[in-house]
Amino acid sequence: MMAAFAYGLVFWILLSEVKSWNDLTGVVPDEFSEFDGEDNLEQSVWAPYPPLEGQCPDLNRKYKDAMVVLKNLEDGMLGDMCEDPSCTKIIVTSNGLSAVKQPTRFGLFFLHGWNQHDSQGVKYPSYFRPAAEQYVFYMHELGAWDYWHSYDRWIIGPTHNKAMGGIMIKPYDPEKVCPWQIKWFRTHRWYHDVNIPNLWNPIGNPWKIDDTIFIECYKEERWPEFDCECTNFNVTSEGRVKEYHPDRLGEYTKLTDMYKEGYLAPVYAKVSPGPPSYLYSHHPKGKVWLVGSTTSTWSLRLNKLSSSADNDCPFDWKVEEEWEYLQSKKGEKEVWLRDTDLDIECLD
Repeated sequence: MMAAFAYGLVFWILLSEVKSWNDLTGVVPDEFSEFDGEDNLEQSVWAPYPPLEGQCPDLNRKYKDAMVVLKNLEDGMLGDMCEDPSCTKIIVTSNGLSAVKQPTRFGLFFLHGWNQHDSQGVKYPSYFRPAAEQYVFYMHELGAWDYWHSYDRWIIGPTHNKAMGGIMIKPYDPEKVCPWQIKWFRTHRWYHDVNIPNLWNPIGNPWKIDDTIFIECYKEERWPEFDCECTNFNVTSEGRVKEYHPDRLGEYTKLTDMYKEGYLAPVYAKVSPGPPSYLYSHHPKGKVWLVGSTTSTWSLRLNKLSSSADNDCPFDWKVEEEWEYLQSKKGEKEVWLRDTDLDIECLD
């Protein structure tokens, strides 16, 4: 197998001036094998921000030149593969349990390059989302997964061209090489959950069906970046969150310019003293909200998938939508409980 990347040329140009970048890392939920009352998991998240204007003129010039080259590559590449050079961004979304179990796999993705397998000779475009460091890519063979010995699937995961991920899509017609052209009728979609033993495999099959998973070409009028009514707010609780996750409580403020990382919902960061904490939603309509020590980890969650609103914010919820906290985790088994005392108060 081999993979070619359009962004490789851009990075080569920039790396001639910039000597080091942080490595991409995987994405995992907050871990609590034996909960000790401390949320000490930290994880770095890298995003390819452009250089600041006026900081380094020579690097700015090289960056702008590289963007012109990249735009030409994008247009030519997509035109050759999909006969549509305009779809350089895609939306991955779900209104099912995959949005709760695998929340970092969804959102706005940007064209990354392509994937080509020697046994096929066909190129498939690949997409990347900086916010959670996830790729959408096509694999002809999935031999790396012990349980699956099959072919022709779209994968959403942290490593390009490697069968490791949380979402898997088997298209009805594999000849459609672009993910937004998938014929969803008879297309099968799965998300990774807890292993359930069966007669064929005592270890179990962790894959669950979710036919609400969709990929479509990004259209701003259909998937606008949206805002919520509060810019600053205070998260408090006199319940179990105060006992189990005290670092998640405190004052938060809205971060700016998060669209470039793949967010359509607002992102908030804690500003009061203590370890870092973020309140965020990877879901493009804000149907699942999370609070964690990074924007890829979480120990609190709010499920608003049943809401009929077009876009949802985390400041109000129905009785059946109350915030949950991670009470314990051992292996794959997690215990989530509700905290009816958790409150979010707007400060402006």
